[in-house]
Amino acid sequence: MSYQVIARKWRPQKFEDVTGQEILTRTLRNAIEHGRLHHAYLFSGARGVGKTTTARLVAKALNCHKAAGPTATPCATTDETACPSCREIAEGRSMDVLEIDAASNTGVDNVRDVIINSIAIAPARDRYKVFIIDEVHMLSASAFNALLKTIEEPPPNVIFMMATTEEQKVPETITSRCQLFEFRTIATAKIAERLRFIAEAENISISDEAVREIARAGDGSMRDAQSAFDQVISFAGEKIKTDDVEKALGIAGADVLARVVNGIAENQPAEALAIVDDLVMRGHNLRNFCRDVLSHLRDLLVVKVSGDPKLLDSSSAQASALKQQAALFSESDLVRFFHSLAETESSLKDAANPRYQVEVGLVKLMEMRRLASLGDLVGRIAELEDALRTGKPPAERKSPQSALSGSSKAGTRSATAGGSSRGASAGGDGTARGSERAISERSETNAASGSANETPVARSDAALGSLIDQIKTVLEKKKRRMLIAALDAASRAELEGDELRIEFTPEARQARDTLEKPDNAKALREAGSEACGRDIKIHFSTTDDATHSNEPLSPEEEERRATNQTRQAATQNPTVQQVLRAFGGEIVDVKSQ
Repeated sequence: MSYQVIARKWRPQKFEDVTGQEILTRTLRNAIEHGRLHHAYLFSGARGVGKTTTARLVAKALNCHKAAGPTATPCATTDETACPSCREIAEGRSMDVLEIDAASNTGVDNVRDVIINSIAIAPARDRYKVFIIDEVHMLSASAFNALLKTIEEPPPNVIFMMATTEEQKVPETITSRCQLFEFRTIATAKIAERLRFIAEAENISISDEAVREIARAGDGSMRDAQSAFDQVISFAGEKIKTDDVEKALGIAGADVLARVVNGIAENQPAEALAIVDDLVMRGHNLRNFCRDVLSHLRDLLVVKVSGDPKLLDSSSAQASALKQQAALFSESDLVRFFHSLAETESSLKDAANPRYQVEVGLVKLMEMRRLASLGDLVGRIAELEDALRTGKPPAERKSPQSALSGSSKAGTRSATAGGSSRGASAGGDGTARGSERAISERSETNAASGSANETPVARSDAALGSLIDQIKTVLEKKKRRMLIAALDAASRAELEGDELRIEFTPEARQARDTLEKPDNAKALREAGSEACGRDIKIHFSTTDDATHSNEPLSPEEEERRATNQTRQAATQNPTVQQVLRAFGGEIVDVKSQ
């Protein structure tokens, strides 16, 4: 006798054997026992969850010869005493139970030849003629139209059983004529229980952890899990260990996932490269590995938030190990890790070099813990403000990852973490900028009360140049290249409060006239407001000979120069420089008090 794969050999022969669909099978059994049969059923759900198997069981229950009528307990075909009808239905060769593959019989001619022309013919031997249409959503529109009247009012001894993995593709005119049964994906624990039963019946020695890994590989599908079990048996024989499952199926075990988590907790990017290299050398599918890590991060979040073991259905690790790993992170950490790795997993679909994508994705996770939280940033800003008032340098602080993991390494200044925190959130950036203004004001006061020879300065040329570059970028997006060229002709640009002052030489008066046109000025003002993050005004001016001569300056010019000196002094102040370096900030405005 030829070998029969596990998925076919152990196909359920009774309603009680259908794993994970107890509610649906109970409904069908009650309908059969009480004679409340519908003329058409539509089974929908994921692959390998029992749709076609249940349709065959219903056909057996309707036509079993050992009962006087339809019965909820048809013959088990593994029994040699099973009736011919049940045996033939199980083997797919019954004359009165016709199985149609809609994927290969999509046209209206197929429907007409197989169903419509034969539906009026009475069953050859059994009570009911049953049509089982698999993947019914593959039928063409004309084929569905041909079935409409037949499905709505079939002969009394005809039953339609249709199965599909994509219910949304079945026309509503069909679904409205059927009873709908939605099959759920099967819990990993129930799949593992069924695999354990099969292993004992087949005299296969396998550990509980290995069974759990195979069940997890099924991803909610009993047939996929049984096929994976077959593959592992072919690889390892009758004695199966967890390592055999990982090698045969190319999946990441609990130890590999623990290495990833520990590498993130201890900020060891080199560990990420070692993990990926090990997986590639063992022939693992890197996209499946990413999915395993995502599932593990989800389990850690569940443990962190609720701790309910019932929600850890697909976990490959023990609950106690998950609790220890989850204690290393906060909820926000796990959420950020999940979203970052999900982007990596999605990019692997079209990646030319999946290995590089995964390596960079894991290193990104391990570097991500260096980001400081908003609470830490606010606290650090308060310390820096106190340092400005007292003149004492701020105290050393531990980095976020060392504080969470409890490592004994020397703490680093939180300002270092703050330098990486620019991408943490927009709110954090806004808080830092607001504090920079306050710090700038205090710096000017301290500078004024110091030595009279000190000359404070304003916003650095590099910072202002960055603002002009941002304005040009906005204009480029709006395709206002003429305004960019006119802006390049300016000899000087200065931001004073909410006013951007742009100065031109007499030779560049034409560029100034171009920018002063109402439409152009409006576009430039909008670009400047978008770059600054607030509404600003634009002021244009032209230098004259008096500015460069020995003639006395106007009060406005003297005030402007005094403001520039104050800004220079603030920029040169060591404490202010430390703040700017720590937060990557810039001086926006300086006011005298």
